[in-house]
Amino acid sequence: MVIVSSYFGKIQQDKLIKLASAIELLHTATLIHDDVLDYSPYRRNRETVYKKYGRDMAIYCGDFLYTKALLMLAGIAPANKLTIAAKAVKTICEGEVDQYRDKYVMNLSVPSYLKRISRKTAVLFAASCALGASCAKCNPRITNSLSKLGFYYGVMFQMIDDYRDYKNDDQEWGKPVFNDLSKGILTLPGIYACKNNKEIYEKVENYWRSDNKTNEELHNIISLICSSGGMEYTENYIQRYRQKAFREIENLPKGEARDILADLINKLHI
Repeated sequence: MVIVSSYFGKIQQDKLIKLASAIELLHTATLIHDDVLDYSPYRRNRETVYKKYGRDMAIYCGDFLYTKALLMLAGIAPANKLTIAAKAVKTICEGEVDQYRDKYVMNLSVPSYLKRISRKTAVLFAASCALGASCAKCNPRITNSLSKLGFYYGVMFQMIDDYRDYKNDDQEWGKPVFNDLSKGILTLPGIYACKNNKEIYEKVENYWRSDNKTNEELHNIISLICSSGGMEYTENYIQRYRQKAFREIENLPKGEARDILADLINKLHI
């Protein structure tokens, strides 16, 4: 996202690669910390730092990557552009706090969910596009459209990730399935199902309250959510944000960079 956004302007190649690398380190740091918070054993079909080396080492590793990324950015980006990355990190932390606060909350609203994933995920996509465009000296109108496009892409990305967590045959993501619900986190399919089906609401509530949770109960709840219309509801929301992203595509100059972004949006699917 950093690199393709820079194509709408002009930036030295060596600075561009360092800028993109810094953002990737920043992204990796957020994933390492996220795995600690979620007690996740696997990511991308490999053991997480948390699982392999323990909680403390994972936190130190994530902290190191944060500082390494910011030091790299300080050597590349103008001082007034560093606020983009700093605000993104701040917002990501707020999103993680939102998710922790929302654990085991039964009456979670769709706006609260959207706010959470906007902070937790979408903001980094938006910042990546904004940094790439800003450091390439794109005009403000193009930078703004790219930032919005990145944001909408990030929302889609997280919704698809949440959708796939309900699919027990999904190996492509390389992450444990049914992880969110088992950890007390309601995402869009579950929010819809609990709001519109009293039986599912009560089953989720009882499962979370139980001291003796079983995989059979969890699988049964997942099956009910999948057949409740929650998955279709999520698919419709994903399509809404896809359309928003394509509206921003129309605001960009025609060319290879615009085609790449359109292709990225098209390839992001369930």
